[in-house]
Amino acid sequence: MKVASIGNLNFDIYLRISELPGPDENIEALDLYTGGGGSAANFAVAVARMGLGARFIGAVGDDPLGDISLRELLAEGVEVAVKRVTGVRSGVVVVLVHPDGIKRMVSFRGANLGLTPADLTLDKFEGVNHIHLATGRTELITKAKEIAREVGASVSVDGGTALARKGLEIVRATVEGVDVVFMNHVEAKMLANTGDHRSAVEKLAKELKVGELVVTLGPLGAVAYRGGKLLHVDAFKVAALDTTGAGDSFAAAYIAMHLRGRDLYEKLLFANAAAAIKVTRPGARSSPRYDEVRSFLESLGYKI
Repeated sequence: MKVASIGNLNFDIYLRISELPGPDENIEALDLYTGGGGSAANFAVAVARMGLGARFIGAVGDDPLGDISLRELLAEGVEVAVKRVTGVRSGVVVVLVHPDGIKRMVSFRGANLGLTPADLTLDKFEGVNHIHLATGRTELITKAKEIAREVGASVSVDGGTALARKGLEIVRATVEGVDVVFMNHVEAKMLANTGDHRSAVEKLAKELKVGELVVTLGPLGAVAYRGGKLLHVDAFKVAALDTTGAGDSFAAAYIAMHLRGRDLYEKLLFANAAAAIKVTRPGARSSPRYDEVRSFLESLGYKI
């Protein structure tokens, strides 16, 4: 099985802080670390660690940060089909990480915006069984859905806040027919225009014509809706160090189990476990391998 992911590739700079600075105020960071980022690239690494073939499709600048980012992906066994954008800096994200693992991010998209629907050519999807879109750009999602029909691939979308902000009408049209749609509880409540995650999921389950709707709830776990059935699976209690990339790790584990034909409960359980392991580690690319997740679950008495 081979999975192609489409979206951003960034160079992440992490600063661990105890508090946010005020206007014109300087504070000292507790720690600094760097690493690859970008939701689609994080997903590609995570899905490769799940034992599936992975291909990343995106754009980077023709600069040293782009070179570093591509080398990191190749070192993880991820195939790259990347557009190099001349004269534009590669994407960079500054991540402020609090002691409880909660993050705040400032993003410079840079060369990521250079990826266009015209760049999604059929040859880039040769041998691909599943296409994952970690982007809020509706034009890329629409083009990828067309290609998926041509190559016989299934499709998942994790559009993030960028897609949710476009409103329910646009989202409904964009994701129609998609096999799996991921979002977090903040995005679900924004899209459904409600402050309660349960009512948000129920509303979106009726509005979105998709195979499965999956909503992550942070420390409360995750819910999935398919064919009239709504299932909630609790999260695992761990001490979070850094939540950056947890959603990408969750989505990759979920899709890995989805492609292996597992049921809704097994997919949510496995994805929750992968996310739980990831948040105990620094950086967006610290997702676990398939055997790590299995061992984690077996240590708690689960059979997968």
